[in-house]
Amino acid sequence: KFPAPGANVPRPCRRVGGQRRRMSAMGFNVGLRRRRRCVAGGGVEAQCRGNFVCRFLRSICALGVAVPASLLAPANAVKARLSSGLQLGLQREVQAVMQMIDWEVQNQLPPWLSNIEAGSQLGVAIVLGQSLQPDGTPSKVLIDRARRAKQLLDEGVVGKVIVSGSDPAGVGTTEAAVLARVLRGAGISNEKIVLESQATTTAENAWFSLRWIPKGTGRLHLVTSDFHMARASYIFESVLSYFYSALEVKYANHEHWGARQYPRLGLQLELVQSSCGSDAGLNQDNNPRADITARSLARRAMDELRYLGTMEVSNSLYGPPRSHIQYIWPVQIDVKLDPDDPQRFSTAMARAMLAVRAFCSCRAPPEGEGHQLEYPLDLPTWNGQPRDEPWDQWQWERVNSQCVATPPIPTEA
Repeated sequence: KFPAPGANVPRPCRRVGGQRRRMSAMGFNVGLRRRRRCVAGGGVEAQCRGNFVCRFLRSICALGVAVPASLLAPANAVKARLSSGLQLGLQREVQAVMQMIDWEVQNQLPPWLSNIEAGSQLGVAIVLGQSLQPDGTPSKVLIDRARRAKQLLDEGVVGKVIVSGSDPAGVGTTEAAVLARVLRGAGISNEKIVLESQATTTAENAWFSLRWIPKGTGRLHLVTSDFHMARASYIFESVLSYFYSALEVKYANHEHWGARQYPRLGLQLELVQSSCGSDAGLNQDNNPRADITARSLARRAMDELRYLGTMEVSNSLYGPPRSHIQYIWPVQIDVKLDPDDPQRFSTAMARAMLAVRAFCSCRAPPEGEGHQLEYPLDLPTWNGQPRDEPWDQWQWERVNSQCVATPPIPTEA
């Protein structure tokens, strides 16, 4: 079963005894530290003392690379060798670890080695994270997205699920980790879940997930909420277009490839319906410091439209100096250089305006099992061109203004 919003989800790691001592040698903190019982790659549970190589293994495991439990024994043995040949011993251990890790689970950039197989029916889902609640628990929005991913797995539409999101809210755990726990609690095995724990933005969700595309994948199923899909799909399409084009230029003169098209993923939009919520008294729309989970669906839909209409999304894809918001973003995507961007942007704006019109009567946060909205978002329009009138540069402002003036849905006594 999926947990109730705000419910505590068991964490996979815990500390077990031991005393903490540290000594510094050649810049590394080594010695006995608190011991952890941690889940290693493949679901194997093992103990690891916190020396340098063990910490290195944990960081590799956190990136989603499968680390066999057999590596933990040689890692613990490093401490015994520190007294003689410290530097040489550490180098040999790290080299041995690097050689034993199966790097083939990651996608390769050269097109003839890529895990992407154009036209393949094999699909992978990517579930976009959302800021966790202040206590680190998942919101209803996040649980609904996980529920949709489980449905895709159960129906055989996808073989694996990439859960994506770091900890931009600073609550002490990543969105990806919480999504993975929710899925495991619903009966999904570790082998079906891929953790992407770096992304702090939707653009980074798209970019960093490309690293974990399974072999033979032809379809990428984008799982996110209805109020977020317009912006998310625009960003994913822009990032994928840049990715393909950049690598086509890089390998245009390569003897193994030449001027062929880079294999492409078919992007499928998996819209997760939102509920209006039942208590408009929880609305914190006018509090700029309020947690995002306390904002109404109407406000969230209007914000998504505003991000697109003010060109904040397009500028953030490029980064400084066009955008002063600096994340981990590793590339500069100039959407003006993409001939397909005008049509892509027009589609995103039409989708966003549809969402605002649908949700402008919903003034409660979507955290309760409240009134289920009946709105004009039918799924076929979201995998094609939305049916909407042509829009001008300032139409989005008029749509938002009209939404503000729309009366809320009456609350049942």
